[in-house]
Parts: sequence; structure tokens; C-alpha cells
Amino acid sequence: MQVSRDQLVEDSVFILQCLRQNARGGRQNDLDEVRSTLEGSVSLDLAAYVAFLERFGYVEVEAEAIRVTPQGERAAKGDTDVSRDVSDHFKQVIEGVDDTQPQIESPLIKPVEGHLGQGPLSHVRAARLGELGLMVALKEYKPLWESLPWLSRAELSRRVRREAQAQAALGHPCVLQILEVRGGEDAQVVMPLAASTLRDKLSRSERMPAWHALRIAAQVAHALAHAHGQGLVHGALKPENVLLDRAGNALLSDFGAARLVALPPSTQPGPRVHVELGDARYRAPEVSASESAGTPADAWALGALLHEMLAGTSGGALPADLPAPLLELLDELRHSDPAKRPVLAAAATRLARLLAPHPLFAL
Repeated sequence: MQVSRDQLVEDSVFILQCLRQNARGGRQNDLDEVRSTLEGSVSLDLAAYVAFLERFGYVEVEAEAIRVTPQGERAAKGDTDVSRDVSDHFKQVIEGVDDTQPQIESPLIKPVEGHLGQGPLSHVRAARLGELGLMVALKEYKPLWESLPWLSRAELSRRVRREAQAQAALGHPCVLQILEVRGGEDAQVVMPLAASTLRDKLSRSERMPAWHALRIAAQVAHALAHAHGQGLVHGALKPENVLLDRAGNALLSDFGAARLVALPPSTQPGPRVHVELGDARYRAPEVSASESAGTPADAWALGALLHEMLAGTSGGALPADLPAPLLELLDELRHSDPAKRPVLAAAATRLARLLAPHPLFAL
């Protein structure tokens, strides 16, 4: 089926306007109700538009309800042009690609025995991809639906795909690339195989040279600043989530882990179930089971990581010869008042300045 880009843009904006009008009238945008109302008024199945709008951050879907995001509000009012995103997402529909023809299958992947590591949500193991046997990392998720009553198997898979798409869309040299999401209801995420993690280095309880710690911190700060600019908070920054390539450059991973297990917004008050994802050593004081992490919490975690790299242990004594501007930045990053912590774009600039004359990236 072929549909013009202009028609798909018109349909997408029309859907956003309808959702926005319903919300302003105090009505919840139930997915089934929206489908029955709008089906037939747009060119494609409504599910195709919902997938597009969610992928690019115009709506959020939780517990079968659709909520228009601030970006979606701007698009509904005509302040944001969605045509470029439409062209990207609906390329085959616009070009009239015959989806009845056999599609090229994803290359085979063969897991290798043993785990590279695991956390509360998943475990990661090495695997060989395709006929050439390229080594990659394969993240497989635990059966979380067995212990979290609000999270079905299908919903977990949907959230995994959503967060993987968000991380892949960042396209930053210090964010771990997502190669592919495989499987149906048991989604698996395929990523490049890193050489090590920051935790591996810190486990030796040795102080890093200041320039090395500054390089890693500056790279992580740049990655976080870029993500914050795209409206994405990490929320669970810790050494296990800072991977290192063979040259020692940082690759930030595991964006959106907290959102994978978050309670749906419509959940009624009652006993709360808290899934521990982060590490108390890197958790900002304002973050708790009932308070989610914002961008200042990422700044706090970065300050805690930098302190540990410089001291050799979490909370350890810092070397006496550190420059005053670095000590000032450490204090600001871990300020008790979130509003007084620096935004990470500014922190990244200050870290790069402190790193000079050493280059930001190792070759």
C-alpha cells in the first residue's frame, strides 16, 4: 500500500489534535476507544500511527492509555514539523514497497556459554553474529512479569523496544550503539561487545590518574548532556553502565532502565513495589522509591563517579594535589540542592577544559 507523505503528516497531526482535545475535556485517551473513534478516518491502521508517534516522542503509551507529550502538543498546534519523522518512519509506505515480498532475515546469532554480567533486570552474554561470527553482546531480560503484577510479558517487550529505540536514536559517540532488537515477546537487545566496564577498573581500588578520570567523566558528561537535550534522563548511572572500548573511551549504556519497570500512571494508590535498579552510592538524595530521577540526579551520579575514580574508592579521600577548579566542580555536582547543580552541558565543558592538554578521546 502506498500513501503520500503529506497524507501521513496530516493523519498524524489530526490524531494528536484529537487526543489533545479529549485530554483537555477531561477524558482519558483509552487506546481501544481511540481506535474505534478514529479508525476509518486515517489512511493506515491506527496502531501504525501510535507506533510512529511513540517512537518519536509525540505520545506515551502506558497501560493501554495514550498521553500526548509536550512535543506532541507542539506538533498538534503546528509549532513542530513532523514531516521529517514521518519520512523516516513510513519510508516503505511512502515509496510503495511491496511488503508481501520475502524480507531479508536478520543474521543468525549464536550465544556463547557463560554470562558477561547481570543486573536486577537482565543478564548479558557474548554471542557470535552472522556467518562471519562477529562478537557482540546479547542482553536478555529476566521474567520480570512473574514478580511485578502490572508488567505483562508483552508489555515488557514493548518497553524494551521503546527504550532501545530511544537510546539508538541518540547517535552519540559516547553512547553504546544498539545494533538490533530481536525476538517477539522475549525481546533481546544486540550491542557491540565492549572491552571492559568502569566497574572493572574501580574494583582494583586504585586511584586513576587525574587526566584519565577527567577524560571518562567528560565523555560521560557529553553523552548525558546530549541525552538531556533530547529529553532523555539516564536515571541509573553507575560504573557497571559505563562501558569502555579497547582505547579506554567511555560508552554509556542502559538508558531508561527505570522506565522498564515503572508503574503505569493510572495505578491507584496502595502498597508500592520498589525495584532497586541503581546503587545508593550514586543516587542523588532527592531520589527515592516515590520520586523519580531528573537531570540533576544524573549530575549527582556523575560527581560520585568522578570522586571514586580520583579517590580509588567510593567516599575515599581525594589526592591533595587536585586543582581548585576540579574540587569546586565536584562540590557543585553533588550539591544537596538539585537546582544548584550545573547542567551537564556546562559540566562537560569545564571537564574538557580541566583535561587539557590531553585530548578528549583516546585513539
